[in-house]
Amino acid sequence: MSKALVPARRSRKRTERGAATAEYAVTMVAACGIGGILIALFKSPAMLTLLKAIINYALKAAGVDGVQL
Repeated sequence: MSKALVPARRSRKRTERGAATAEYAVTMVAACGIGGILIALFKSPAMLTLLKAIINYALKAAGVDGVQL
């Protein structure tokens, strides 16, 4: 292998490290955005009613009656 190719490979690895860090940053921002949307969705009265209905259904299927949420 010639000496001219060695520095080109080293500089390419340095730029790839930055690209991986940027990809992680974009992923974290996207995850936080999705989390914020889910929090807003689960705070809505319609979603709370749906979750309560699902929990009551599961409790009744397990044989526990009379639970009010």
